[in-house]
Amino acid sequence: MKNILLPTDFSENANNAITYALELFKKEKCNFYLLNTYVPAITHSRFMAESSKTLVVEKNTETSSKNGLKKTIEYIRQKHANPLHSFKTISSFDLLTHEVVDIIKNEHINFVISGTKGITNFKRVFIGANTMHIINAIKDCPVLAIPNNYNFCVPKQLVLATDLKRSLSPEALQALLFITKLYSCTVHILHLKTNVLLDDFQQSNLKIVQNCLASAPLKLHLLPYYANKSEIISRFIKDHAIDTLALVYNNRSYLEELIQEPVVENADYHTKIPLLVLPS
Repeated sequence: MKNILLPTDFSENANNAITYALELFKKEKCNFYLLNTYVPAITHSRFMAESSKTLVVEKNTETSSKNGLKKTIEYIRQKHANPLHSFKTISSFDLLTHEVVDIIKNEHINFVISGTKGITNFKRVFIGANTMHIINAIKDCPVLAIPNNYNFCVPKQLVLATDLKRSLSPEALQALLFITKLYSCTVHILHLKTNVLLDDFQQSNLKIVQNCLASAPLKLHLLPYYANKSEIISRFIKDHAIDTLALVYNNRSYLEELIQEPVVENADYHTKIPLLVLPS
């Protein structure tokens, strides 16, 4: 049985991510944890004692949180009823990242699935602020980020983009392997070359990845690194009809480099497909 955490702010993007999660694990027995956190704005100085007005604001926010979770569960039962799925709602007066970290530990969460839309609507935003905070806060649980308005389709072509400069453990690749087995996916291993040949360490890491994913159809792509990574990966995704982009999180990962790179105004950017961030 899988334990899936679904953070939600009741937005359209969050609801879309929940729908994707329910469809992705449609044939799997799962416990879904729907989480909404709230931290009411304090209207007075933080040095002042908590006033009755602040208490009212907090109570109203708590009520809105619980009502929103209740409506979400009602919608799921009406539109996505599934005897394999059970649900628990969590309304918490806490920062989102703090609560996510605690729930992952206490409930043995296997996946966190979230929307990607940020607090801005800028085209150049790589990933939403809340999702990025979650990714940065947790290091031992995969995060699947679902783009706004992305309709679920059965994943068939997955790409793991890696520089092969860091050892990848079998544990780090388990989430990718699970989805691959679930839908008989082909996994593309994409490496952007800075040198003509892989060094011994990269060759060793490549063998580890290939061995870990040996049960899936694999295709290796070694492409020259001639432009910024986001453009190359975007073109690769389009050319190979990729359904999901997977990256391994580490302190200096592809993910961080992609976030820091400028994105061309008209780029067909790869956040149009789900992003699976694997633990390092």
